[in-house]
Amino acid sequence: MASGWEEAMNDALVDDYDSHSRGLRAYVASVAARLGIGMESCCVDTTRPSQVYMALDHRLDQFPGRDLALLWDEGTGWHAALDPGDGQESIIVAKLYGPERPEPATVLRFVGSLNEKAG
Repeated sequence: MASGWEEAMNDALVDDYDSHSRGLRAYVASVAARLGIGMESCCVDTTRPSQVYMALDHRLDQFPGRDLALLWDEGTGWHAALDPGDGQESIIVAKLYGPERPEPATVLRFVGSLNEKAG
């Protein structure tokens, strides 16, 4: 049988996880909405360290046959990556420097600038 402080500690950890999970999902939904894509194009892993995969309806001019995705990682923030397919790892092509969770409008500008950066 757990003591009162053990139960309180467990409750606090669950509350922290729930808060983190809800906050991250809300943030990703805001970014997706700014980019004009639905949450069905997103995969959110809220276990720590959290990660996000967001498939984009956007391709780089230099790689017209490759799908483009945004990857977010707790601790490093957003990266743009080419999806190589065939179960291989994504190829990072750009990083959004700055805060770990920038405003959705900043992420939108980052995606809009990818062809300029790669060119």
